[in-house]
This record gives sequence, structure tokens and C-alpha cells, in this order.
Amino acid sequence: MILSVCKRLRYLFQLEQNENHLKKRSQNLATPLILIGTTFAIGVIGIASYLVVRGLILQQLQEKALLQVRQGTDEIDQWLAICSIEIQTIANTDVARSLNWSLIEPYLKAEIKRTGEFSKIAVSLPDGTYYNTAVGKTDENNKDRDFIKKAIAGQTNISDPFISRTTGIPSVAVASPIRQSYDVTSRPIGVINGSLKVDRITQVVNRLHYGNGSYAFALNSLGEAIVHPNPALMSTVEKPATSFLNSTDPDLAAIARRMVKQQRGIEFISIDGTNKYVAHVPLKQVNWSVALVIPRENIESQIGALNLLASILGGLLGVATIVAWRQIQLSQRAKMQVVLLSQQQNTLQQQAQELEQTLKELQQTQTQLIQTEKMSSLGQLVAGLAHEINNPISFIYSNITPAHEYTQDLLRLLQLYQHHYPNPIPEIEDEAEAIELNFLMEDLPKLLTSMKVGADRIKQIVLSLRNFSRLDEADMKAVNIHEGIDSTLMILESRLRTTSDYSAIEIIKEYGDLPLVECYAGQLNQVFLNILTNAVDAVEDLLAMSQTLREAEAGRSTLLANNKGEIRIQTELTADKQVIIRILDNGVGIPESVQKQLFDPFFTTKPIGKGTGLGLSISYQIITEKHQGKLHCNSSLGKGTEFVIAIPLSQQSQLAA
Repeated sequence: MILSVCKRLRYLFQLEQNENHLKKRSQNLATPLILIGTTFAIGVIGIASYLVVRGLILQQLQEKALLQVRQGTDEIDQWLAICSIEIQTIANTDVARSLNWSLIEPYLKAEIKRTGEFSKIAVSLPDGTYYNTAVGKTDENNKDRDFIKKAIAGQTNISDPFISRTTGIPSVAVASPIRQSYDVTSRPIGVINGSLKVDRITQVVNRLHYGNGSYAFALNSLGEAIVHPNPALMSTVEKPATSFLNSTDPDLAAIARRMVKQQRGIEFISIDGTNKYVAHVPLKQVNWSVALVIPRENIESQIGALNLLASILGGLLGVATIVAWRQIQLSQRAKMQVVLLSQQQNTLQQQAQELEQTLKELQQTQTQLIQTEKMSSLGQLVAGLAHEINNPISFIYSNITPAHEYTQDLLRLLQLYQHHYPNPIPEIEDEAEAIELNFLMEDLPKLLTSMKVGADRIKQIVLSLRNFSRLDEADMKAVNIHEGIDSTLMILESRLRTTSDYSAIEIIKEYGDLPLVECYAGQLNQVFLNILTNAVDAVEDLLAMSQTLREAEAGRSTLLANNKGEIRIQTELTADKQVIIRILDNGVGIPESVQKQLFDPFFTTKPIGKGTGLGLSISYQIITEKHQGKLHCNSSLGKGTEFVIAIPLSQQSQLAA
């Protein structure tokens, strides 16, 4: 009985041991399966992650190379756009339309000095004869030049590089048609073209690089190299080089075709016997394209660390724990790479926004250049008119005094004849009665005196016109501010007189004791003209409102007592050597909401055709940037407006501070 119980207990114990052994064995099998599955999954994920991250990093590096080329093309585009605007502006002036080289030459030389971009500027006639600022009238004929043909056809254009027939220097021409009027459909009467040195474009292209062994080149619309490290490959109109389109290297010819078609991209091709990346971006102003050739290792060496990690990961796939650990590291690094890529993408978007803002600023600069050119043309017109009037009036003025003396001598001689010969012959007596001799002797001196007063008045007007234009004071110098204000008032005198609608606008001058002020006199006169013109407009608006209300309310209007307009001008010198000019009017005033936008470009409350919105904006720029001063406005609706100008007495001391 006891023996059977022991056998049964041993049997049960063996069954329990076998069951535990089976459980352990199943557990031991599960671990490798899990490890194998984990290893496989981690391996797949690792390889996929490597490919994704490698592709993203490589794409980012390629975009970086493209961005560098685009920055170079943007620099060239902006430079060519500004130069093109300069030439169009010159072609649109009355000086250019005159086709009178004696008038045009000093103006063009002044523009060359001001811009600092053109080596020379030429004026061409439809028959091909031309003048330029380097040699004057030339014996050459440029009718065969392609840029001249396009301009005569009415198209502003930029040429491919050519050898100047005057200087022998490789140049690029910016040409624009000269029209008889502002009508853009009118037939051109000539061409203005400015020559730019190719060196400027070469410098920008040669600055482009992406590590050792990289270089840049530029192709024209025919696939010819206009900039290349190898001078033998460079092409001009006179000596065209072999087009890259005809290259024996099929990959290079394919890249050239895409560049000629104005396509943008980056290619991985075999060039010069080795594999390289070629990033190419077209220009917007001309049918050129710039390419940057980058050795493969310059880009792909930056993902060498990622390749090394991938190799280590592949070697450790057999060890589950190490593979898992490495995969975790790789995953974390991949996440970091994605974050970095996202940040770089944001940076690219920000740069795109900055480029867009730069374009807007360039458009505003173009409009301001046109406005400045108009003011320059006005100054030249005023100065020329003053000069033309000054010559004959000086002749008249200098002869009035001798004429008056001669007349007095003749009248005294006539009185002596009357005294000693009181009874002339009948014929003389009849003639004296016919010409009213007594009245003539009394009125002739008055007539000459009146002529002298008129001549004095004309001389004062001429002096005011010359002071206002100040074409001989383009540089900063010490001037009398009060003369500039008085000259501006003389220009506006016709608007200050009494009209059929209301009485004259009174100018009240409260000038302080000012020394000579260091400034750009012509530009400061432009500020005075803009502010005083606005003041006259404001007073006229209030006078018109007062007139309307007085007629409607039978004399009960109190907007403006006695329908009288006033503009008060005050000047003073402060203790800290600041010159203050206040211009106050009793016009309609400016609402507070409008005052915040007064100095914004293109903002105006005037109707279309009466204001451009650039006057106060340009005035603000002249005072704050050119003279390191301040310009602000104080106004209340219905209580008039005050503009306060503050500039340093000495610009040199201000810059030193």
C-alpha cells in the first residue's frame, strides 16, 4: 500500500518536472523568435530611415547650392534693373529729346558721375551716327548693333557682351528709345545707350563657389559662354566662341539646352571627365543663365557620417540588443535631422519673403527715382529759363540809366532852344502841337523810371529762380536758408495773389538771426516747395469752404475771419546748434488718423491727378537721411497745420558725434 503511494507520488513529480522543462524550452524558443523578429523589423526600419534621411539631406544640400546661384543671379538682375531704369529715365527727359549734343553731353557726364555705373553713355540717331561721352562725335556707325536696332524698334533691351568701338573694352549695353513725347506708342527719334563693363558681371559670377574645385560660368541665349574661368571659351559679338550646345560632351550639351531654355535646376552629370553636380539658374533681365559646377565630394561628403552609421547598423543586425540600441540612436538622429530640415525649410521661406520685400522696395525706389528725375528736370528748366532771361534783361537794365541821362540832356537842350528862340517857325510850332511836346517832356522821364522799376522786378525774379534751382550747389555747402525760402515763395507767388474767389494769402515771415547753414541747398528747397505747396492747398481749401458757407448762410460763417488766409514762417537757432524752421498755416487741418500716414510713400488725400503721395515721403527722406535731421507735423482739424523742420547747423559736427 505504502509502495504504491510512493510510486504514484514519484510519477506526479516527474510529470511536474517534464511540464516545467517544456515551459522553459518554449520560453527559450520565444526569446530568439522575438529577437529575430525585432532584428528584422529594426533592420527594415533602419534601412528605410537611412534612405529617407539621406534623400532629405541630399535634397537640402542641392537646394543650398541652387540658392547660392540664385543669390548671384538676383544680384546681377537687380544691378541690371537699376541701370535699365536709369537709362529709361534719361531717355524720357526733355534734354535727351532735344538731340542737341551740346546740351546732352554735360547732363550725361553728370549722370555718369552720379550713378558710378556706366563707363560711357551714347546718343544714337536713326541713321547710325552717334555721340558718346568718351570722345564726343564719332566717325563710326552703330546701325548694325543689335541693341540699337531693338531700341529703334521701340524696345528697351540689354545686349550680349561686345567690344566697344570707342574704348576697346568688353562691355554690355543698356539701350532705350528716345521718343518725341511721353506717348509710348510714338515712333522713336533716337536711342540712349549706356555701356557697362563686363567685369562687374564677371566678378559676381566668379564669387560663386561651393568648396574646392568648384567654378561658375554664364551662357547667353545662344549657349555661348560670356563668363568662364577659361578665357578662350568666352564669347563676344565680334569674336563668338563655340556654343556649348554643340559640345562633344552630350551631358554638357544637354545642360546648355536647359540653360538656354531658361530652366532652373541641379543635375548630376559627367563633365570634364568626372561626375559633378551642376546647379543652373536663369536671369530675369536678360536671356542669360548662370551655372555652378560642384565636385561630387563637396556635396556628398557631408552625408559621409550617415553612410558610416548605416554600415555599422548593417554589421550589427545579428545582435538583437545592439541593433535595437543602434536603431533607437538612429531614430533619434533621424528625428533631429527632420527638425533641422524643417528649420532650414522655414529659413528658405523667410529668404523668399525677404526677396519679395526687396522687389517691392526696388519698385518703390524706381518710382522715387522718376520723381527725383522730374525735380531735377524742373531745376534744370528753371535754371535755363533764368539764364536765358538774364542775358536780355541785363542788356536792357544796363542801358536804361544811360538812356535816361541822354533823355535829360536832350530835354535840357530843347528847353534852351525854347528859351532863346521862343518864336519858332510855323512848321516847328505845328509839329510841337502834333506830338504834344509839353506832355512828352513831362511823361518821358516817368516812362523811363517805370521801365527801370520793371527791369528791377525781372532781375529779382531771375535771381529767385536761380537761387531755387541751385544747380551749381549739388554738393553740401554753407548757404543762407532765408534766401532759399524767399526763392520758393517767389516760385509760388502766382498762387498767393488775390483771385476772383478770395483774397491774397498773406505770408508772415518771422526770421531769426541765422548764420550760414551746411546743407544740400537744392534738395532743401525741394522740401520747402513741397511743404509750402501743401500749405497753400490747405488754405485754399478753407477759403473755398468759407466762401461757400458765407454764401449759404448770408455772412454768418466764422470759419475764417474776413476770408483771410495766412502762412507763417519762423526760423531760429537753438542752443544746441539746431536750425528750426516752422511753417504754419490756418488751413483746414489734418485729422489725427491721417497724420500717422503722412510720410508713407504713395499716401495722399488729394484727388487723382493732383497728388502722387511722394512729396512728403521724399521730403522726410531728405531731412532725416541726407541732413540727419527731423521732420514732424502738428495739426488739429479746423485749426491749421504746423510742419517743423530741424537740421544741424553743421553736418560735419553731426557726423563726428
